[in-house]
Parts: sequence; structure tokens; C-alpha cells
Amino acid sequence: MDWKEAKTVVEEIKRRTGKKAYSLVIDKGRQPDLFDSKFGGLPYWDMEKEYPVDSEKKKLMLLAQINLERMFQEVEYDGVLPETGMLQFFIALDDVYGMDFDEPDVQKNFRVVYHEKVNYEVAEAQVKSLHIPVCTDDDFEEYSPIWREASIKFIRKNVYMGEGDYRFSMLFHEIQKEKSGEQQEELSLYQLLDDEAYDNMQEELSNEKHWLTGYPYFTQTDPREYEEKYQYYDTLLFQMDSDYGDDGEDYIMWGDAGVANFFINQKDLEKRDFSRILYNWDCC
Repeated sequence: MDWKEAKTVVEEIKRRTGKKAYSLVIDKGRQPDLFDSKFGGLPYWDMEKEYPVDSEKKKLMLLAQINLERMFQEVEYDGVLPETGMLQFFIALDDVYGMDFDEPDVQKNFRVVYHEKVNYEVAEAQVKSLHIPVCTDDDFEEYSPIWREASIKFIRKNVYMGEGDYRFSMLFHEIQKEKSGEQQEELSLYQLLDDEAYDNMQEELSNEKHWLTGYPYFTQTDPREYEEKYQYYDTLLFQMDSDYGDDGEDYIMWGDAGVANFFINQKDLEKRDFSRILYNWDCC
């Protein structure tokens, strides 16, 4: 299939799967404070709550936090995420960044925490007294995918399902059959499309970089493809990609230029229940 024919399928995929999501971009010109949305650094914490620990009772490290109230002062509210509060992602300091390959949806070495309200009276010194590990500690450098604390800003964008999502191939073949009348489900997309069409499809439907909601990107395979029980997690909540450059400003590295994803069930998200999360990261 050449690009002219494939483009009609891609445009229909856009029409059927298009929605808004939030692109997260590192703000290199701003140093975040305790309450800001950021990657890494010292987290905000409600001092009345017990701080999360891993299976060995060691404190988890902040991967990212999103101050939703401040976020929605910058960008339009979508009605999907909580409108206020703080959403945080924590991981254990180990050689697999807190991921369990056998039970990736059990929050024993990672944690997603939602604070319904943010107490702006909490002082940085109070949080530091908890002796929380942070990404900038030299002792933890080899166990952290984050190399420096970074403020983030948000851009609301249109997104579409891409090839990484386990549902994509079936959708592509379904639409291709509708348009051509030919059944070619036995062919992979790489076999079905010529090189130009395949490359253009990937570019048109790319979901790389950092996102809140939207559709996932993988360097390997969607973990939901081969384990039906993980298809419960039908919604991408947060994606953190590797983020590095030739200018020496390297921020994030998942293994060998990989990407991490956190999935949730749509109804759980509507209920603001973050107790069931699928956490996955992979690399080249």
C-alpha cells in the first residue's frame, strides 16, 4: 500500500480516535518550587499523611508531580483529570526503577498519589525533615531515570491513536477493509505498507515525548497486548519519555533511551481512584 492509499486510512483513524491531551514540556528557564509541577526534585507532601515506601520500607523518590490547580490556570480544563489538587508519581530506587515485570499493576515499588487539596503552608524544611531521596543525590544517580529537577509547562494538543497502542493494528485493518473491500489482516502493518507509507504513518500519528492523558508510545510492545487482564487499564494517565540533547542539557534517561507509561481505568479516573495503576517502561 502506498502513502496515497494509506493516508485515507490514517485520516479516518484521526477522525475516530482524535481527542485532546496535555503535552508536558521542560521549562529550562524556570526553577520550580515545592508546589510546582515538575520532574524530580523534592516533592510537596501533606505532613499528615504517611510517606510512601517500597517493599523494603525505603522511601520512594518523586518521579513527577502535577499541580492541577496551577496547570488549569495555564491551559483549558478538559473535565477528565481532577481540576484541583496535586497528582504525584513515585518510584523505588532500584535497578529497574520500581517496575515489577511479573506484577506491573501492583503498587509496591511505585506509587501514584493524589492530594485533593494542597496545603501551601507546608514548608520546604518540613518536607526535608522526612529525609526523602531526590534525583539530584549522588548516591542514587544510577537508580534514577531523572538526572536533574525540572519545571514543566503544559500545551493542550490534538492527539490520535498511534501504532504503539495494542488496538491500533486491528483498527487500521478494519478501516482498510472498509475502504478497499480487501481482507489483509494476516499482514503486519510493516508488510502491508511500503516504506514511505509506513514512515509517514508513524510521523502523522507519533505519540513520543511527555503526556498527561492521550495515547501511549513504546520502544518495544504495549504490555496490554499479550495479557488480557491488563486491558482493564484502558487510559494513559501519564507518559515520561527520555529527554536529552546535544547541548549537554540531559534530563531523563530510561535505560537506553526508553519511555515510561502509567495507565488507569477510565472509570477509576472518573472516581479519582488511583489505587489501580499499570506501570511500564521499556527501552531500545
